Parts: sequence; structure tokens; C-alpha cells
Amino acid sequence: MAGIGFELRRLSSRDEILGPVAAVAHAAIVAAGPWLYTVMAILVIGEAASPLIGEDAMATFRVLVVYVFSLSLVGTSPVAMVGTRVLADSLYRRQYEDVRSVFVLTLLAASAATAILSCLVFVLLLRVPADVAFAGIAGVQIVSMVWVGLAFCGAVRDYLQVTLAFVTGLLAGVGLAVTAALHGYGPVPMVWGLAAGFMIVFLWLTARFASTFPSPCRSLAAAQAAFTARLRCSPSLAIGATAGAVSVWIDKWIIWTSGYGERVEAGLIHAPLYDGPMFIASLTVVPALALFVTSLETTFFDRYRAYFQAIDTHATLKNIRAQGRILERETTRTLANIMVVQTALCVIVVLTAPAIVEAVGLQFRQIGILRMGTVGALFQYLFMSCSALLIFFDATRVYATLQLIFLGSLAALTVLVSQFEPGSLGTGYMLACIVSGFASLFALLKVLGSIDYRVFVGSATQARPV
Repeated sequence: MAGIGFELRRLSSRDEILGPVAAVAHAAIVAAGPWLYTVMAILVIGEAASPLIGEDAMATFRVLVVYVFSLSLVGTSPVAMVGTRVLADSLYRRQYEDVRSVFVLTLLAASAATAILSCLVFVLLLRVPADVAFAGIAGVQIVSMVWVGLAFCGAVRDYLQVTLAFVTGLLAGVGLAVTAALHGYGPVPMVWGLAAGFMIVFLWLTARFASTFPSPCRSLAAAQAAFTARLRCSPSLAIGATAGAVSVWIDKWIIWTSGYGERVEAGLIHAPLYDGPMFIASLTVVPALALFVTSLETTFFDRYRAYFQAIDTHATLKNIRAQGRILERETTRTLANIMVVQTALCVIVVLTAPAIVEAVGLQFRQIGILRMGTVGALFQYLFMSCSALLIFFDATRVYATLQLIFLGSLAALTVLVSQFEPGSLGTGYMLACIVSGFASLFALLKVLGSIDYRVFVGSATQARPV
């Protein structure tokens, strides 16, 4: 997302209040575009279509969309992580003729991975009706392409177009889904309508990407070789991305298959007692993620580049170390400032949880889950931001280890608490996030404290900015 920093920097530096606000709004789209798209679509379609098709059909639509979103994320993350790293290598070497082939190969690999995963879940595991399985598999494929397109569009430097793509796709998807409900077509055609909106987003992003890198894709051989080399060099990158994506959903999957799980008409399993408050809690980190992306692409990137430029220009050891200390200080300061904002938001949500539960139509016994989920989301943000920064310093083994620890602890604690009363269901998620959040912060501080050693002795020389 290096190119996005130019637009963020321009918006952030505007001498008016709308400039920084626009920068944060754009960053939110980049950080969580498909996520926000799905949330907004479910909310709007739910309000408009629920009286038309009934609560049972609406529940089927909502759960099928959640399955599409979760499976696309899990199947795409490891491929997109490796693909964007190969893209960064190509841009750093100024091999622009290879960019399209890297994009195409990443799309094909992600499509293959998500096709296998979604077929396993819809056809073999849940054995849902054919029309539901077909819509689910196709939806996973389309959303997977959006994940890849969004990841690669960081190099486009056309930030406004990314936001316009999602807004246009959202309007079209919601319009088609509501139209299907108006004609009484039910939840499956509604999912097709929403997927059509995602397809618009993908085509828009791809058009912008292709216009920026016009060299045609004649062969995938070079990209395939680069993929293989990157996997051999940093297998922990794909392992960490897979564990990170699974950890986003593992607690939900465990609760779904526990005694709290319920089955909708189409045969899909969910747990509304747990999903509702955890869904709201996860939304509280969106502002922090947007601020993090803004800081990452502006202040952090400036310091990061200044440090490596000092090395490239053969500055004195004293100056290089001084740039390293500045980078360390700015990184910790940025994390601390965002944590203050996120903590304040967390406190507000915890204190007003009864009012929130009443406003969104949840049950009183879900208040505790919402509170624990919000506290957990605070530390999950810390975990996610520290993990992302570790990748910048090529500490991929540390990154993968942290992801595996989080996944294992979250799964174990969720299995444990699923045996207890409903009010304690969020305890496992909260404890796993707190432990993993502090562990990731400790790991990041250790890496920052040894940055000179990592650059000159370790493998961090490959982590130079493109």
C-alpha cells in the first residue's frame, strides 16, 4: 500500500478539518473494505428486505453472506500475502513488465484455494441444497478476487478510485438484493445480487490496476518462479497469514458447532447468541485500523525510508543509529496514540453496552459477551498492528509464531468456555487477545531494539521500501 501514502499524506496535510477526516475514511476502506461492504450491506438489506421475505429467509441470507466472507478471507489470505510480497519485489527491482503476471497468478491461486475450501464446506461438510452451495461457492470466488484486487491496488496511487469502487459496488449490490426480495425470489438470489456488487468492485479495481501497469501478461512462468522462490525463502509468511485468517473465525466456528449452534433453513450453522455481540465488538476496531493505516503510510513510512536511505547513501554509523532510534520512537509513539483513542472508544462501549444491546435488538444476557468482546477487540487491534509492523522488518518467523500462538490459545480457551454459561462465552476471546496483544508488543519492541543487527547481520535487508 506504499502508493496510497501519497494520497493520505496530501489529505492529512490539508489545512481544514475535512482533509484528515477524508484520509481516515479512505484508510478505513483500504484496511477493511470488504468487511465494511458486508456489514453495511447486511444492515441495509436487513432493514429493507426483512418485512418482505420474513425473518427465517433473512437469517439464511445473512448467514450465507457470513460464510462467503469468512471462507474467502481464510482461502485468500496466504496467497495474497505472498503475492503482494512478490509484487513489492518486482516494483523494487523496477520490473514493471512482471506486475500483471503476478496479479493474474495470485488471482488464479486464490481462486483455486477458495474453490477447494468452499466445496469442502458447502458440499461435503454441510451438504446444503445445490442452489445454496452454488451461490456460496461463486460468492466466495468473487469476494476472493476483491481481496486480491484490493491488496494489489495499493500500488495504483489512485486512492479516490478505490473508495468509489466500493461505494458504487455497495449501492449496486444492495439495490439488486433488495430488488430480488421485492420480487419474492428469496435469500439465494439476494446473495447473487450482493455478489454482483462485489464483482463491480473487482472490475473497477482491476481496471485501475491494469491502466497503471499496461505491460501485457504474456507468460506466468516468471511469476510462478518468483512465487516459488518467495515461498522457499519465507514459508513462515504464508503460514502466519493462514493462521491469522483462521484465528479471525476459529472462535465463531467452535461456538457454532457447540451446544449454542443453530441451523437455518438452508442447513447452515450459526450461533446468534455469540455472533451478534461479537459482530458489534469487532466493528469498534475499524477507527483504530484506519488511523493505523494512515500513520503507517505517512509518518512510519517516512521514518522507515529515511533509515534505509541513510544506509544506501553510506551515512556514518552514528547517523544510521540515530535514524534507527527515530524510527523506533515514532513507531511506539504512533501505537500508543492510537491505543489511547481505541481505549477511550472501548470504555464508552463497555459503559453503554446495555443501551447498545437494547438499540440493536439483542438479548440482555448478551451484554457480558459484548463487553468482553469489546475489550478483546482492543487488544486484538494491538496484536494486528504489531504483527503487521513485524512484517515490515522481515521478522516473518516471529510473525508466524505469534499468529500460531494466538490461534491455538483462542481455540483452546473458546472450547473451554463453550462448556459454561452463555454470559461467559466471550471470556476465551478476551483472554486470548490480551495475552497475544502483549506478546506481540514485546516482540515488536525487541525487533525495534535490534534493528541495526537485523539489517546488517540478519535478513532485514530484503525489507527495504519500494
